[in-house]
Amino acid sequence: MLALAVSLQPAAAAPLAYFLPGAGEDYREDVPMPSAVLGQHIGDWHLRHDQLITYLRTLAEKSDRVQFEEIGRTHEERSLVILTISTPENLARLEEIRKEHQILSQPRRKLPRPIKKMPLVINMGYGVHGNESSASNAAPLVAYHLAASNADAVRDLLANTVILLDPCLNPDGFARFAQWANSHRGKHPVAAAVNREHNEVWPGGRTNHYWFDLNRDWLLAQHPESIARLRKFHQWRPNLLTDFHEMGSDSTYFFQPGVPERRNPLTPERNVTLTKRLAAHHARALDEIGSLYYSEERFDDFYYGKGSTYPDVHGGVGILFEQASSRGHLRESIHDEFDFSFTIRNQVRTSLSTLEGAAAMRGDLLRHQREFYQSALTLAEEDPVRGYLFGHARDTVSNFRLLDLLYRHRIVVHPLLAGREGFSRGAAWIVPTLQPQYRLLKSLFEKRTTFDDTVFYDVSAWNLPLAMGIPFTELRELPEEGLGDPLKRPGFPAAPEPATATVAYAFEWHTQYAPRALNRLHRAKLRTKLSPRPFTARTTEGDREFDRGTVLLPLGIQQDGSARNITRILKTIAARDGIKVHALTSGLTPAGPDLGSPGSHPLKAPEPLLLVGSGVSAYEAGEVWHLLDQRHDVEVTLVESGKLGDVDLHDYTHLLLVNGKYDLDEKRVGQIRNWLEEGGIIIATRSAAKWASKNKLGTTVFRDRKEEEKKEEELLSEEEKALLPTRPLPYETHQHDKDSKLTKGAIFATTLDTTHPLGFGITGRDHAVFRNSNLVMRPGRDPYATVARYTDDPLLAGYVHEENLQHISGSAAVIAERVKGGAVISFVDNPNFRAFWTGTSKVYLNALFFGSTIEQTAEETDEAGEDHGHRE
Repeated sequence: MLALAVSLQPAAAAPLAYFLPGAGEDYREDVPMPSAVLGQHIGDWHLRHDQLITYLRTLAEKSDRVQFEEIGRTHEERSLVILTISTPENLARLEEIRKEHQILSQPRRKLPRPIKKMPLVINMGYGVHGNESSASNAAPLVAYHLAASNADAVRDLLANTVILLDPCLNPDGFARFAQWANSHRGKHPVAAAVNREHNEVWPGGRTNHYWFDLNRDWLLAQHPESIARLRKFHQWRPNLLTDFHEMGSDSTYFFQPGVPERRNPLTPERNVTLTKRLAAHHARALDEIGSLYYSEERFDDFYYGKGSTYPDVHGGVGILFEQASSRGHLRESIHDEFDFSFTIRNQVRTSLSTLEGAAAMRGDLLRHQREFYQSALTLAEEDPVRGYLFGHARDTVSNFRLLDLLYRHRIVVHPLLAGREGFSRGAAWIVPTLQPQYRLLKSLFEKRTTFDDTVFYDVSAWNLPLAMGIPFTELRELPEEGLGDPLKRPGFPAAPEPATATVAYAFEWHTQYAPRALNRLHRAKLRTKLSPRPFTARTTEGDREFDRGTVLLPLGIQQDGSARNITRILKTIAARDGIKVHALTSGLTPAGPDLGSPGSHPLKAPEPLLLVGSGVSAYEAGEVWHLLDQRHDVEVTLVESGKLGDVDLHDYTHLLLVNGKYDLDEKRVGQIRNWLEEGGIIIATRSAAKWASKNKLGTTVFRDRKEEEKKEEELLSEEEKALLPTRPLPYETHQHDKDSKLTKGAIFATTLDTTHPLGFGITGRDHAVFRNSNLVMRPGRDPYATVARYTDDPLLAGYVHEENLQHISGSAAVIAERVKGGAVISFVDNPNFRAFWTGTSKVYLNALFFGSTIEQTAEETDEAGEDHGHRE
């Protein structure tokens, strides 16, 4: 990389000439360059988000080629903005251009003009990972060049193009990292990799406020950043979308295409062809400045939830760029030292090479989008699956969330007009495959288990109904009675206000927001009980059956003066949580336990403590934090694991441990054990559950496959060992062979005990789970403690190595055991994956709200061996 060693001096001497091609190019004097507004050159410091926004807003005020638009706000209330860049003439008729462009993705409509006369639409996205900051620091230079250059090539480009420039995809993470990098910059930048500047403290700036990777959220749309971005994407359906990133400091520069064998089979081959043609422009631009690069390695195009792949399933071309990161201002590497300005320059040059290539390929890119959607209808007609039928009869909120997500992706959905087995009218919908979004909806509903390649950069399956716990089925024929009118944007399914009760109120646990409703009652200091058995009660609407897991609010045990408060809260629960609250008129039930049954359990408000910090997975800690704080309004205390000794655990009811390494000494483990035995509840996922097992916090056992294989080999004689097969394999395949044994993200079937408190509110014993590890947990010694167990043939969707599948089959997925006065609840998987696995997060929430009701099921014996397992 020839330019590495000389990058410092040119950056300081001639900023624009260093970053932008053509040092003598003419720029408009009335449009300010970045340094004129910021008071510093790009690359001297890491821009703060407010500085970035200030400059871009000023640019829009000064240049008639630029429009500034705020499209949303982040969790931390930072602006999400888009610059629309084109000629003044195009901007004056922008809505007309947008509507005409939309027709490209509507194959049943005739184009209003020949394709060769239509403008191209390009979406340029920078910095979805906040600590990959060369991306967003390049954005103002690219914007300035387009807003101010008088070059004929730029004028011609803008005359035929609408550019949507998204300068900062992750403002919260970007701000976090800028603060870190700038606060550690000295007068003399230090390149050493061990320098603190290059080693962020946990959780780092990569993620958003809740520590989510926003570059996995395009498909899932769980965060405000993604929701705003999707809205803008579908307003335009760009032909080309760029996604600028950084990677390890010893790398060079990557641009797509990725590994040829690892694209999604739903992506047409022409997408790859166009990507390769664009790659020639990037190569030429980087060759001109002596920067090394590579393509068609490491990165793939399989999962559609990334910025560089989501366009591929919408008739566009997504391009991933990865720049070796300076992780600050100056960084050593195996090539040489390089500075922040160098990384920015590469991002600027490939931004401009993208625009150059797009201009040359305008007709082909426009035709590709048109033909993509035309071929989608052809593929749909050839598909034996005519549609997908889905709906949860008892969870209106999960139905709503899935419908809302499909709407955000512009997938057409129709209501079911007549009930059929397992599905009822008013609570079921049909997604016909014959529609322009065929390829995308196919990826959301299919259960693919065969693949051309067995190595994945990200997950291999993302079936939405399975993730959300919603029953669904393929339809080989659409209903004879036809389809209802296509749904518009769904509204939240508010329940009717409850009638006035004389004895108690009750609501069932099936709805996704039932935990949030219970938490409202807890926060109001109202006394609630849990019915572990089904019963029939007399209500103002007549006798009604209630499922196990029903929450009771008996009026006779409430504090004086609480009646008005109860009415207000129950109205809120109906309106905001979508839960039908029933008014009970008698404590004596026609069937099942009475309301005053000793078998019902008083419920207490959970007071959870989540261990975070170094060694802990920020992703999974963030998923728990987001689930409790955002979804269910549960206050959760975040404590660094190294500070546990400063905490009185008796102030908390639950200790939440997620995947990670916990370097706690025996004193701290003893502190946890004492609290556990005195009534505390541990909820541990993945490696945290294994850590709890190793530290004798409960009796759960994990399989150690390496140890088992070692013991098996020790039993062999020397003659038998000599006969073990050692078939030679090609050296070049060793990494691929190892990677193919990784379980990167697939969906499996388990059998769930719905009579257990952790299974309350879940309909049916067939329960899908997500898995992205090879951990194996043995079924508990106590036969009642294994809440969920993998079936003997568990793979539902995605890829898993046959050897791993054998080990997973029949193993435990969830174990809940009493430990004296407390309980340990172990999940071998992550039930809260990326916030969209709400079907399994329900089990996690049950552990939080109902964990204290789990009874001792293992037989207890005293030292003499006398059985005390009976109950009076």
